[in-house]
Amino acid sequence: MKMFFLVFFLLLCQSTVVTQIIATETVDNENRSLLVDTKCSKCHTLNRVFIHARTEEEWHTVIGEMMVKIPGWIGPEDAEQIFSEIITNRQERVKEITAERKEYADNRLLFLDRCVMCHPVNRILKDNRTSEEWKETVERMRSEAGEYITKEDANRIAAFLSERSEVLREDAGSELFVAKCLVCHPPGERILLARHNRAEWEEIVKDRKQFAKNATPRIRIGTEDAAAIVELLIKTQGPEPDRSTP
Repeated sequence: MKMFFLVFFLLLCQSTVVTQIIATETVDNENRSLLVDTKCSKCHTLNRVFIHARTEEEWHTVIGEMMVKIPGWIGPEDAEQIFSEIITNRQERVKEITAERKEYADNRLLFLDRCVMCHPVNRILKDNRTSEEWKETVERMRSEAGEYITKEDANRIAAFLSERSEVLREDAGSELFVAKCLVCHPPGERILLARHNRAEWEEIVKDRKQFAKNATPRIRIGTEDAAAIVELLIKTQGPEPDRSTP
């Protein structure tokens, strides 16, 4: 009888240890970062990595290009693991990204939310495109962004970019804005998120003018430059219109 209880006790202990090991391994697996997260997030947001709809052949090509860009950072075994992780986890990641998507009544904010995930603002705003060219560009981005950009989103973003491009083409301060402002505020979201009245924009540009004079002599903002930039900002990012007035 004693032998029976001894054997039973040993089996119980062994079972407990095995259960603890399995539980520990499960927690470790849940907490373990994917290699794609570790390697690819150095240069890209993970949303940008996963949101693109690509074939397996295209993913192999993209990962190969990344290996060439930074030699030694992604080895052959790493590349195979990253490929496997993307193919295995992409659908779930896209669902998570899409679930986090917010809706905005302001087309400017919609543009920032949908487009800045993959592109810096200053890169987009430097492009001088017609209305049709913007429609084609945004539609192409929509085809690559899966469900994150809807057809309605694309139409509104293209309308915003077309409208802003027309203003920038006609306004004397547009080139100054890109050359003097966006060069120090990449990717530019902070500037585009702001709305101010004339007095506030004048004070902000005056402050930046003084900062540039003291800290960045290569970027001088003259009095006429500042005035032109203020006029542009008022035109494109003045106070919100009062929509309560019929």
